Amino acid sequence: MKAEIITVGTEILIGSIINTNSKFLSERLVELGCDVNRQVSVNDSMDDIIRELKIASESSDLIFLCGGLGPTNDDITRQALAKFLNRDIHYDEKSKKQLEEYFKKSGKNMTENNLRQVMLIDGAKKFDNLWGLALGEVDEYEGKKYFLFPGPPREFEPMVNRYLAENISEDQVILIKSLNVIGLGESLTEDRLRKLNLENEYLSINTFAHFSQTEIKIIAEGMGYEFLNMLLEDTIAKLYREFDGHIYSESNETVEEVLVKKLREENLKISFAESITGGLLAGEIINSKGASNVISTSLVTYSNESKNKELGVPKEILDEYGAVSKETAIAMAKGLRERTGADICISTTGEAGPDAKETDIGSVYSCIYFADGNFDLKHYYFTGNRNKIRRRTVDQVLSNLLYLILKE
Repeated sequence: MKAEIITVGTEILIGSIINTNSKFLSERLVELGCDVNRQVSVNDSMDDIIRELKIASESSDLIFLCGGLGPTNDDITRQALAKFLNRDIHYDEKSKKQLEEYFKKSGKNMTENNLRQVMLIDGAKKFDNLWGLALGEVDEYEGKKYFLFPGPPREFEPMVNRYLAENISEDQVILIKSLNVIGLGESLTEDRLRKLNLENEYLSINTFAHFSQTEIKIIAEGMGYEFLNMLLEDTIAKLYREFDGHIYSESNETVEEVLVKKLREENLKISFAESITGGLLAGEIINSKGASNVISTSLVTYSNESKNKELGVPKEILDEYGAVSKETAIAMAKGLRERTGADICISTTGEAGPDAKETDIGSVYSCIYFADGNFDLKHYYFTGNRNKIRRRTVDQVLSNLLYLILKE
């Protein structure tokens, strides 16, 4: 099934608010096996909305209108759809009574325009709004389905989660599974995936890059649960054989969540000596449940003096090779191991800019130290501003650590 998303609101077009609804809805639709072939934002204009509805109805099975269901005069989405479908609008009496009771209990005066929020197009299936006031709905017309959802994300997102899946298809079975891969990158993952030639009329597989990990999303769609489930399980088994040692999750867990679980399972302690990342690495671990069981020590050794004093990095290394070097990264991690006795000691040192030579910015060294003679040294080059370089360093280092643990 093909879907189109039309977000309504002048405030989106002038940049007053960020359109997060399209992203959220697209992700849910893809999970349900739908192809989102177009997204568009329009003004609070009857003509503009109807024009986009005409375009969408020519190429999509599912058309979503997001926003413009409130009480003000420029909230005309429902009226525009009714005009396009050539149908009348009526008050939903049950919702009207609930709205009047709500205002009565809250001690507020209900103005007449609030009743716009409890209207429905004739023949619509109502979506109760448990998170706000404006009703949602779905209308069927000439084999198409037209969905109306309120615009505020605090209402939009839970309503999509509650009503979307059950109203897309009554007869199709859709099974979805995600596998999360690290240590390869999206392009290599995609290349190896396509060579397996797994897709068919019932099965689609796509990859999505999430920083240093790649999500493989498998969607089995058709008639017959048992057949599709067997097809899905067989496909997952083939992917595990192909990506052995690289799959770390089947539920889109974060790298740090899985990492903490693995460290706890193996009763390992971890310590950090951070220069360029300034405590961000330790922060990611501490944000995960169970961190107190695995983290030993975290040091921010930003200056050369602190690298020497806190970690014992020899001045000779700092003078000869500089702070941003493989030699310093190794000495930092080794010194941390000697001082903390942690099972895994990680150091980071690099140049995030902007006060540096242009050729140096983005150069990062990281050392994951297990024991004397057993360590993993990486040299990365990242692009972007200061914050992006630091965040990418954190993401890459944690992903590399998890990959190394999975390999053991």
